[in-house]
Amino acid sequence: MLRAAPPDGSDARGVEFFEKNIRPLLANKCYQCHNRQSKKAKGGLLLDSQEGLLKGGDSGPLVVTGDPDKSLLIKAVRYTDEDLRMPPDGEKLTGAQVADFEVWVKMGAPLPGVQEDKIKANARTHWSFQPVKRPAVPTVKDQTWVQSPVDAFILAKLESKGMQPAQPANKRTLIRRATYDLIGLPPTPEEVTAFVADESPDAFAKVLDRLLASPHYGERWGRHWLDVASYASSDSPYAFTYRDYVIRAFNDDLPYDEFLLQQLAADQLDLGKNQQALAGLGFLTGGRHFDNNIDDTIDDRIDVVTRGLMALSVSCARCHDHKYDPIPTRDYYALHGVFASSIAPDEMPLLGIDPDPKAYAEYLSKHKPLQAKWDDFIHKQEAESLCEKG
Repeated sequence: MLRAAPPDGSDARGVEFFEKNIRPLLANKCYQCHNRQSKKAKGGLLLDSQEGLLKGGDSGPLVVTGDPDKSLLIKAVRYTDEDLRMPPDGEKLTGAQVADFEVWVKMGAPLPGVQEDKIKANARTHWSFQPVKRPAVPTVKDQTWVQSPVDAFILAKLESKGMQPAQPANKRTLIRRATYDLIGLPPTPEEVTAFVADESPDAFAKVLDRLLASPHYGERWGRHWLDVASYASSDSPYAFTYRDYVIRAFNDDLPYDEFLLQQLAADQLDLGKNQQALAGLGFLTGGRHFDNNIDDTIDDRIDVVTRGLMALSVSCARCHDHKYDPIPTRDYYALHGVFASSIAPDEMPLLGIDPDPKAYAEYLSKHKPLQAKWDDFIHKQEAESLCEKG
């Protein structure tokens, strides 16, 4: 019989061997026919859960630990019995893959049991999963240098190392740094001259306000988010609409929660006249597409969303519970189901204002009755199909 392994010594190495060499093979070659989602798993054997692996199937226990020659699993993958060959249909494993199964059985066929719980317990206490707390502002010796609480943290660290803050930059250096940082472009000679000549106390604040109001601000900082979203202008003829949406969101100072919500579910929001927000869905519909493999496309979307919004590699749980983070495979496929039930329309929505309102109104007057006829036809076809199945 198989057993759940404790997290120590050789068993820990055996569990690592299982996760690295055995579980990926089970996921790629066996889960399709032997999984908990099937109405009836073939041979009564479930291989996508620890319970299923421990129990075995209709033919009995899957493994005799320590003895490959007496194990049904090894007998099946070796193709030595015409009545027991797995995977079927000529998809025989390679010699190296069969050898991995044999090694695993000789090791005692360890499975992640207690070890998984320990990893998850450690993950729950990891600093990155703790609520954000407001720390106490440290006390510093040179209070005159501190202009904000952030300065106090910086100065406290410097003082603890016996260091002093750098001298203030001159005005030419300051405007150059600020302009490059905020809009990614150098200041013009006229802007530098005007700032140097401005002796007012809020001279630098006025420079910052001007830069933040520049359309180049969104172009400069929106690029970082476009990298998170795996944006590419070559993705589709209308990919630019998502790029423009992101730039506009930065320039309009769109609240972060609205920014995320529009990219995840703009089509479910009451947008009113703000139809341009629908372009935010390019966060989901852009990225890589895999022809004839919707699962890989969805996996890429899960990866983009969870890395971008949670800083977690959730896609690792596609084949096995995450080794380090508290993300079980069942959560991955629950999220997979959400994306699988969300389909991009064949005809993209109109985002902008038509340059000829009269012509557009005429178009709508002709389009609406045709659309109604089409919808009625589809509903009738679906009803007839349901009647036939019933």
